[in-house]
Amino acid sequence: MGETTPMADNEITDASGAVVQAGAVHGDVHISASGRQTQTTPHQLPLNVNGFVNRRGDLATLDALVVAAASHQPPGWTAPMVVSTIAGAPGIGKTALAVHWAHRVRSDFSDGDLYVDMRGYGPGPRVEAVQALDTLLRALDVTPDRIPVDLDGRAALFRSLLSGKRVLVLIDNAASADQVRPLLPGSPESLVLVTSRSTLPGLVAREGASRMVLDILTPDESLTLLRQIVGAERVDSEPAAARRLAQLCVHLPLALRITAERVNSRPRAALSDFVAELSDEKERLDALGFEDDELSDVRAAFAASYNNLDPDAARLFRLTGLHPGNEFGVHACAAMADISTSAARRLLDRLARVHLVSETGTDRYRSHDLLRLYAAERAAEDETPTERTTVLRRMLDWYLRSVYNGHRVILPAFRELPLPPPEGSADPPAFDSVDDAMRWFETERSNLVDAVRIGTAGGLHDLGWRLPAVMYGFFELRGYWSQWRDIHLLGLEAADAADDDHGRACNHLGLGDANWFLQRIPEAFDCYRRAVDEGRRAGDGWVEGFALRQIGVLLQEQERFAEAIERVEEARAVFESTDERRGNGMALLTLGDCHRGLGHTGEAVRYCEEAVALFQRIGDTWSVAWGRCALGRALAGPGRWAESLSAYEEAFATFRAFGDRRNELRALVGMGEACTAAGWTDDARRHLGAAMEIAEELGDDEVADLAARIEALSAEAE
Repeated sequence: MGETTPMADNEITDASGAVVQAGAVHGDVHISASGRQTQTTPHQLPLNVNGFVNRRGDLATLDALVVAAASHQPPGWTAPMVVSTIAGAPGIGKTALAVHWAHRVRSDFSDGDLYVDMRGYGPGPRVEAVQALDTLLRALDVTPDRIPVDLDGRAALFRSLLSGKRVLVLIDNAASADQVRPLLPGSPESLVLVTSRSTLPGLVAREGASRMVLDILTPDESLTLLRQIVGAERVDSEPAAARRLAQLCVHLPLALRITAERVNSRPRAALSDFVAELSDEKERLDALGFEDDELSDVRAAFAASYNNLDPDAARLFRLTGLHPGNEFGVHACAAMADISTSAARRLLDRLARVHLVSETGTDRYRSHDLLRLYAAERAAEDETPTERTTVLRRMLDWYLRSVYNGHRVILPAFRELPLPPPEGSADPPAFDSVDDAMRWFETERSNLVDAVRIGTAGGLHDLGWRLPAVMYGFFELRGYWSQWRDIHLLGLEAADAADDDHGRACNHLGLGDANWFLQRIPEAFDCYRRAVDEGRRAGDGWVEGFALRQIGVLLQEQERFAEAIERVEEARAVFESTDERRGNGMALLTLGDCHRGLGHTGEAVRYCEEAVALFQRIGDTWSVAWGRCALGRALAGPGRWAESLSAYEEAFATFRAFGDRRNELRALVGMGEACTAAGWTDDARRHLGAAMEIAEELGDDEVADLAARIEALSAEAE
């Protein structure tokens, strides 16, 4: 390989292509060339890229692949040799990389370099292999009357002319392996570089190509590109705006170059002005193109790939624009399209092969912001309003049933919420364990919040209020209080729009809990009182009872024990009339805390033990742990430190199994307090130290208090 120039920095705005690279490919049919011998050495590479940004790792990978491919061949080896494929999304700089790298190594190819644009992804009609061979043969000085008419004849002549020669062939913007194969030389001394948005799996499988996938630029590379085009002074004077511009361009080279040129065209405008323009999602794609240049237009680049899709893949791509998030699963896509999971997986794989989506994990895909906007545009143009609403209903219904299934695994004794009839044929996931359900919730968390937002904004009010009502367990156990509050505010908005008292009751209860955990106590009181009234009107004793019990909890925390006991006894009456055993157990725990506060230690222990036994009978593992924390507090009253510590330890083990970090913290603090009171200083410091680690992880305001306690214990020990 020839000497390489210092690795500058990347990309040509390629609205077209991924890059397959093939090295010397054999399969030569040595026929006598009927055309005259080449008299000139062709040098057809396009102009090298100005302002090529980094890509040092990618350039090094190409260098290494070529060296490795050449060094691994035995003497006399004549089988086909393909060096690599370079693939990536539209506008990511694949052609730029290919052209820049080809210029770096062209001196190694003494017999010249050839270039042909296959137009696999537009603009203009696709160039077939037979046409491309005509172009290549003419570049090799074959006169028109000597060029065979048929594809096989032209391919054989091309291989013969390159036999024994060192030629670099750049085949740009190919759509398929079939377009490329007839253009592969028969000489192991030559190298073929093929660009394509497709990963060209057939070329990898049959010709042995190695695949290299090109990614978006890093944030630093994006800023380097902006500095090179716009100027360092202008970029560095507004660093935050420059970073935001790069983010809005999703670090896509084509989008960055177009934006940089727009910045240059308005020298008096601030970068923040362009940030404001690109922040408008409705106008963003319009701002990332030039009317008189289809090759410098992000929307046109995406359209070229989209227009090559088969109808089923094109429809699923459109529907991804209706999904609430950038990342989505196969099952959610199957629900949206009302197709089988296996069919959705096949279609997503097709989209991934042309980089309209990217695979992020098992059955998980994502689409960057600009592709998502384009997909949403296509959905608005190609799907009727009724069709779009139907798709959204199917998706939200699938999420509702999935959340419900997960919730039932996490809190099996929680009440069953009646669900409307299914909207589509896609089955929700069936979770095997609490861990399985919690992992799914964590993966889908942001999508769930956005799904509630979409349902509310889109007029799907029945789904908009039900989704928050079944997310209770996950958000509480993970401690996402602010998001929990947000989804219930949206749920209330949907319930009000539907004038549904049941929806209002469910969401006021959840909102009250979120406010309680966030220590917005006056708001929590108001929510619970509203939930009591709405639950009664809707005939929902579960909501009414839990709202009464929560009012009792707030009163107990304010040491208004007599009022608290009165409210909790009201709640117990409601629970007993509806046979709500879990609710009755929670009410018993609150009564235990009230009597503990009043100094009635025996009654406090009795109520808590009764609650724990009830939770055990109904198989509610998490509530058993919650009850044991209350029991630990109650046992501390009469100085039963060892029993108190044991109750907290059992609770801690359960919370850890659930991944409930906040309640792990509570249990550890209880363990530390029991040990402190008992005089077990070393154990107390150990438990409080573990609690402080979790508090720091969660950003809890108990950190300072815990540190002070540990310091006091250490001082006593000295």
